[in-house]
Amino acid sequence: MTQRYEDTCKVSQMITKEISEDIPLYSQDMFERSSSNLSESQVDELKQVPVRHKVHFQKQKDDLGRATAIRHKINTRRCIKMAKTNDDIEDQITEDETQWIQQKTTKEIIQHKKSDEILEKVIITDPIHTQKKSAMLNRLLGSGTYVSYDMRCMVTGQFAVGKSSLVKLLAGDVVPEGRHPTDGISLLEGRCGLDVETRSWIHIDPETYDALDVVYNKVLMTSVEEDERKEEKTPKKPHLPDSNLVRSDGKVMTAGPSQQPLAAKPLSPQISDSVSKRIPEVKTHMKSKMTKEEIRKRMEKVLKSGNYKMKVGRLIFWDFGGQYVYYTTHQTFMTFRALFLVVFDGSKGLHELVPDVLCFPGQHMTPTPAVFLQHWVNSILTYCKVVYVGIPKILFVATHKDKIPVDDVESRREELYNGVEELFKDHEGRNHLVLTQRIFVNARDNTDTEIEVLKKAITDLTFEHPCWGEKMPNACVPLELEIAELVAEGKQILSLEDVEELNAISKVSVLSPDQLKDFLNFHHSLGKIVYFETPQLKDFVIINPLLMVEVMRSFVTDKVFWPEEKKIHETFKRMSKYGTIRREDLFLIWEQKDFSAILPYKEFIFNSLIYLDILAEQRRYDTSTGSRLPVENFFVPCMVTERNTTSFMDKECTPERAICLAFLFKGTIIPPALPNRLISACLSMWTVKQYEGRQLLFSGFIGLSFDKSHDIVVCVEGNKILLYIIHRTSSGLIVPDIATGVKECLVITMERISDFYQSTIHAKRSQQSPFHIEYSCSKMQCFISEEKALKTKQWVCDKHKHIHTAGNWFVWNQDQKKEQCEDHCQGLSDDALSQIPSDNELLRLSIHCASSKMHSFVTYLGMLQKWEDITYNYPDNIEVSKFLVLSKWKEQNVKGSFKVLAEALNQMEISSHLLCQVRL
Repeated sequence: MTQRYEDTCKVSQMITKEISEDIPLYSQDMFERSSSNLSESQVDELKQVPVRHKVHFQKQKDDLGRATAIRHKINTRRCIKMAKTNDDIEDQITEDETQWIQQKTTKEIIQHKKSDEILEKVIITDPIHTQKKSAMLNRLLGSGTYVSYDMRCMVTGQFAVGKSSLVKLLAGDVVPEGRHPTDGISLLEGRCGLDVETRSWIHIDPETYDALDVVYNKVLMTSVEEDERKEEKTPKKPHLPDSNLVRSDGKVMTAGPSQQPLAAKPLSPQISDSVSKRIPEVKTHMKSKMTKEEIRKRMEKVLKSGNYKMKVGRLIFWDFGGQYVYYTTHQTFMTFRALFLVVFDGSKGLHELVPDVLCFPGQHMTPTPAVFLQHWVNSILTYCKVVYVGIPKILFVATHKDKIPVDDVESRREELYNGVEELFKDHEGRNHLVLTQRIFVNARDNTDTEIEVLKKAITDLTFEHPCWGEKMPNACVPLELEIAELVAEGKQILSLEDVEELNAISKVSVLSPDQLKDFLNFHHSLGKIVYFETPQLKDFVIINPLLMVEVMRSFVTDKVFWPEEKKIHETFKRMSKYGTIRREDLFLIWEQKDFSAILPYKEFIFNSLIYLDILAEQRRYDTSTGSRLPVENFFVPCMVTERNTTSFMDKECTPERAICLAFLFKGTIIPPALPNRLISACLSMWTVKQYEGRQLLFSGFIGLSFDKSHDIVVCVEGNKILLYIIHRTSSGLIVPDIATGVKECLVITMERISDFYQSTIHAKRSQQSPFHIEYSCSKMQCFISEEKALKTKQWVCDKHKHIHTAGNWFVWNQDQKKEQCEDHCQGLSDDALSQIPSDNELLRLSIHCASSKMHSFVTYLGMLQKWEDITYNYPDNIEVSKFLVLSKWKEQNVKGSFKVLAEALNQMEISSHLLCQVRL
């Protein structure tokens, strides 16, 4: 009652002020317009209207609570009625009234019920202030900006530690009895939020939740007065600066009003309105639902509900399954825009054995809760783009407090969190870790007082996050509403043509082609859609990102979730044992009812999985012709759980026949997604080696055949990814170009895979790369950093005391040695020129050919269009692009010989002796 009284007083004072200002102006206006048509008594009566209305209004303050916080203006219909003495006068007065209302758009109208006495009672029937409604509608129609309050809370950690129970408890759901493992990722959206004003948690009834209203609420929550003040102070920018465009590589991210130091340049939220009249008419099959009238109706519904007045930001919980097989797919959805909870079982010691668990690739340590904590921290910090210093934040939460005697809870808390601090005391990402909160909860008890402590911690971290309350551009809101409508109807994917058509036929506003491209890339970076701007994938847009969650879990899933249908079950068994799946087998999986939404777009989804390195092609070649054979099987490295039990490393990979280098990562554990995706990339470049009747493809290990004399091994050991080059007879015969080329390919591939490096492209590479290179000693057991090795004339390894000189590393850095033919060299023989180059020789050629010369080279080879497509797809991987375009040239030209390459080089006035360094 007290709050209601206070609100009424505020409204009363506000409206009283308007009455004192508006009525005299209105009356004067009417006097001037109507005095010639009114009698003297009628004029006197009209003069008394403001006085009587003002007196009456003071008596009716208590009834004005219905006016909420909206200002109102007076429509004195009774006065007008008195002035209507005949039909002509009535028409004139009506016209005058309309003109007056249009001129006074900064005021509002309160309609009054007709009564025998003038303005005897005041009844407010239109609570929507005309000016505010206009400003709010303008924001929905594409002008200005709005403030967005959205936060993804991603809950990660070891399996069976209570993540799902904790999420349900926080969201206000009923926690089920027993354990229910999560298959992939589970999302809880629209269940709870945070009051922006009071910071209190708000639970939302799922039956009343409407995803479409979310867009309206977010836009309308922005204060009109605040928006107007901002527009007065800030000059309008009619165009989005080219330097701030958001691209699919994520180099430039959107920003918000934050005090956080930036690590990358933010996107300006100012996007101009588009001029729709330039769009030509086209025959369409898409239908626009968001007319101005429809938006107005929905906006008024939200306004009248008053919900927008309570600024409630959304909390969206992502519950990540903890089983090993998901560790390659989870990183696809991680983002710096989220807050992370890393959950662990507080009833167990940090270094206590976790039974019946497959540890990570190449990890021979005992699986413990500490190992899982390190894994999740390293994964989050590796795959989340670094845009703001110290963001994202990682909060640790211990569960199973109910299993600890009450008297021992505090001592166990100290033991657990002291251990966590010790575990990460020297970690380079320590500024991301929230170590001041020592939360220990019973995730099944909503009366546990520490649940409120956890909520407060989440609240504080959310409000401190730079993406909470960021300014968002409104130019795209109409199209966003159209897409939201389609998602609500169950639509998952649109073709790019459909999106363009939906934009072109908009009855509200139309984005220009450049703005539409920015819309797609920008909303992809926000996680609202999935759009890959690559030649193979740019023709479709996933408008419901949850579809990708379903795609991943359809075939990358734990054994307990394998389908029972016999044929599909056999596919999963084969995939688990050999890591392979056929295209038709995957399509069969998608024919299941749960995944039927995928099937109409199966080719696009399949290519997306290849692009993300979840699937990898296995290259096969005809041994007689050297031509590439059609792909039959695709590898799914993350589903391979078998360890390498062959004798290959003991018998073949010996110091006498092999050389080694290591990619040393900063963390103690390499996230499994990285080596798995690296293995996928290797499979697309080289062929898996057969040994002892088995393919050398295992968990965290792959053996590859480079040519008849050279093999490659890539494997994980601790926090290192080891690269071995093995010669058939002696390590001294390893071709330096091959070792250098393979090394550079892996470096570039890992940099591409790691979002960590790509997102900090403006920073120095040496500071931001998640790994550095080390060279091994002759026994392949001791290591020296590349930086030190290339500066040191002599190095003695600690264990074997062998002396190594700088010449030992030239095999990995062939470009550092001067290479040229002897004076008497006559070039390749006619027989050699007639040969078709192998992939390995093309790799050597791609390394030797300067990047600046590739445009001319591919032009002479007739591959310019393919070169442009490949470089567009791999803008930061020029070395990979050079090799891929030459591989495509070989595939498309059956007679593509060394002679053709030599002729192209001669036309470029480049010596064909370059091929002497390429020919093996």
